[in-house]
Amino acid sequence: MHSSSAHGLLLDVFNLQERDKIVSFLTAEHGKKRGVAQGARTKFSRFAGQLQPLAKVAITWFEKEGRDLVRISDVELVRPASALQSDLEGILLGSYLAGHIMEFAQENEDSATSYRLLDATIEALLGGCDRGLAARYFEVWVLRLNGIFPTPKECPLCGRAIEDQVVFLESEAALVCPSCSEGHRRIDVGPAELEFLWRSARENLEQMSKRPTAPAALAKIEMLCARVRRNFLQSELKSYRVMKETLASI
Repeated sequence: MHSSSAHGLLLDVFNLQERDKIVSFLTAEHGKKRGVAQGARTKFSRFAGQLQPLAKVAITWFEKEGRDLVRISDVELVRPASALQSDLEGILLGSYLAGHIMEFAQENEDSATSYRLLDATIEALLGGCDRGLAARYFEVWVLRLNGIFPTPKECPLCGRAIEDQVVFLESEAALVCPSCSEGHRRIDVGPAELEFLWRSARENLEQMSKRPTAPAALAKIEMLCARVRRNFLQSELKSYRVMKETLASI
């Protein structure tokens, strides 16, 4: 058994039996982890107030080879995320962000890029960044980092440079030039959506916020990302379904 310590982002926390909690967390160096916080549900637990979903923490755990769960020994809050979790929309959005990492991040592998992306997105949201913008930026980058939805520079079918016209080809779940989409089921992608994809590849959320993308364009980006994600996973993220269904019912 060996001990490790790192900064981590808490992805999910749920109860285990009467005394403990299961905690999923992401670190840059060790990837995604799941562990038991023993006694976390007791009245005078050393974990009291520390296990907040999406919080940034300094976390120490013990790991034994062959065990799926690590044993969490210490958690110290570095940056709370309670402000994001203060309303229903924020709770659902937080779960959606964490759901991406739970699905796409790998266990026990370097996850520095995914860690920086989630950390920066949470930081921007806590600083007042528009939630729709942050969510679209995050989901585009998750797909991009996994090689699924690259920045549209050239048509993947014919190699022609993408300039100001592009369409989403359903059969390929990709952005292609108009010529390669003839005769196929397609979704037109306008200049505003294309600009968002280009800008997101070179700007951070603070820079994106200074020249916001129109809500209609963000809605189309959301739709495109959902279709690409479903095509890749062959299912939809549960957190996305819950978020959309819940918000639609309000």
